[in-house]
Amino acid sequence: MENAAEALKMAAAVLVFITALAVGISSFSLARQTSDMLIAYADRETVTQYTQGTGDTTRIVGIETIVPTIYRAFKENYKILFYNSNGDPIKLYTKIEDGAPVDVNYIDMEGIVLGGDTQQDNFIMALLYGTDAFENPTEFNDFVNSLNSGINLNSDGIYDKILKGNTFEEKFGVYYQEEVDPTDLDTDDTDISDQYEDTEAPDTDKIKKRVISYQQRPQQP
Repeated sequence: MENAAEALKMAAAVLVFITALAVGISSFSLARQTSDMLIAYADRETVTQYTQGTGDTTRIVGIETIVPTIYRAFKENYKILFYNSNGDPIKLYTKIEDGAPVDVNYIDMEGIVLGGDTQQDNFIMALLYGTDAFENPTEFNDFVNSLNSGINLNSDGIYDKILKGNTFEEKFGVYYQEEVDPTDLDTDDTDISDQYEDTEAPDTDKIKKRVISYQQRPQQP
């Protein structure tokens, strides 16, 4: 009789253990789902906050959207172009081509040779904030001189000069780098996204590039 009682106690202990284990697994699963949901919402907030719908495939965005997009340009293989309210290219920096300086209105890792993540991050910071991104102007000049793509960045940066206080119309496009010759594209066209649309089935061996164009909106009086 005593053995039967002991057996029942052991069975009850095992049942309690299994129940506790099941509750623990369920709690961890719920915590993970909650964490994933919070991360997803945080990422969505970063990308889409402060936008205004336009009723079509474009949207009106401000500096809060454009700056994070610029930070992701190299890591996520974006090409980002800028135009003023008249549709003319906005000069971001100059680049030496065929021995002559050429105004550049886009950010694209294909056209810039940088030596790793640190130099890429420094390039974005220098492009956005100019000399303010470094401790002193000498460090800024040394960084610009270290670039091996013939690039000359502006010392005042585009954050205050172009982005701050302005809104832009944002347009998207996608193309595969292997199928498009960038020299054939009209980078002065504000509707550049149409030139990049790929109508063929996706190919996993190709490199997909997202193109984002920003056209400055006229300031309200």
